[in-house]
Amino acid sequence: MRNKVWLVIIFIGFACSNDSKLLQQVNQISHAVKLQIAPDSREAIFNPAFSINKDNGLVVSGETSLSEAKLALFSTLEALEVHLVDSLVVLPEKKLGDKTWGVINLSVVNLRAYPKHSAELVSQSIMGTPVRLLKEDNGWYQIQTPDKYIAWVDGAAIAQKTESEMKAWRNSTRIIFIPDFEVVKDPGQNEVVTDLVAGAILEVEKENQNSYDLSLPDGRKIQVEKSNCELLSDWKTRKLKDASILTKTAKQFLGRPYLWGGTSVKGVDCSGFVKSVYFINGIILARDASLQFLHGDTISPGQGFLKLAEGDLIFFGRAKTDEKPMKVTHVGMYMRNGEYIHSSGRVRINSFEPEAENYNNYRSITWLGGRRVLSRIGEPGICRVSDHPWY
Repeated sequence: MRNKVWLVIIFIGFACSNDSKLLQQVNQISHAVKLQIAPDSREAIFNPAFSINKDNGLVVSGETSLSEAKLALFSTLEALEVHLVDSLVVLPEKKLGDKTWGVINLSVVNLRAYPKHSAELVSQSIMGTPVRLLKEDNGWYQIQTPDKYIAWVDGAAIAQKTESEMKAWRNSTRIIFIPDFEVVKDPGQNEVVTDLVAGAILEVEKENQNSYDLSLPDGRKIQVEKSNCELLSDWKTRKLKDASILTKTAKQFLGRPYLWGGTSVKGVDCSGFVKSVYFINGIILARDASLQFLHGDTISPGQGFLKLAEGDLIFFGRAKTDEKPMKVTHVGMYMRNGEYIHSSGRVRINSFEPEAENYNNYRSITWLGGRRVLSRIGEPGICRVSDHPWY
């Protein structure tokens, strides 16, 4: 359906009198495609470049992570009636070979804005998270996580896999780790192998009376008590029957430190906190607060916080003015009775009620409204793990 959008875009003067006019037109077309199909570089790569070759052909180079974006672009460019030279790469890049998938191989790994350790920490992923590999740069990999987020990770943090190996992983018996944190040993209980955090997903090698022998994504073996695990098949299919479960999960994070880019029990930023709470209950949200703000039923500030329901996401920032656009800078989760929980310095509970001891005036005056996630599960940006094809 998206491709049909471009059939109704009319660009005047396709018969260009000079190269600069042609390039101006194709950049306008490219910008329109980007706005429609790949508007946010955090979730999609769309970086076409244009030039004119010696034969007056239009060379389209660059790269994109979305084949549908390339199709939309070329479908519209064909109306210009010029010779098109296709050099636009659809990721993953060919040098990755057949290993274009991976599974996170360490308990919590840092995702960077650029392929170096000194780059900004933009997010994290937990052991057992399936990822799509896009590019490689000197031992670093650009990956896309199940929430569509794109970032760079050190190659030591992932176990690379082929499509067939990923299929075998998805079809295997797996568990999800439940406790906040544990250091685990090999099946003989002789040596420490790794630590685990809540949400880690691991393959079952052997079921014992009171424990599982598990295989890490890179093949290392560990043993974990059954009481600390749940079969992934059971966890994925269990519906969230009561929003109070979200509140119970969220309170388990109380006092955890704020960490820019953090998405685990070791430390969380504001959006990483609500994302983690929802993921532990089987729901994948968009990564950043400004992306989460785009999804769900809207509760406007004018409706007041009394219209909020338990589990709703609540957003804060700068309201739109005549001079400046709205800017979302913070997110939390509403509980009950005017209280909400969020990661600000540490995970804490505050209130919208001015009379309450934990009232936060700054948050109240910067409140931008809420989004009801639970009524929109299955729509873009709000996905059950059980419905995600990567799991």
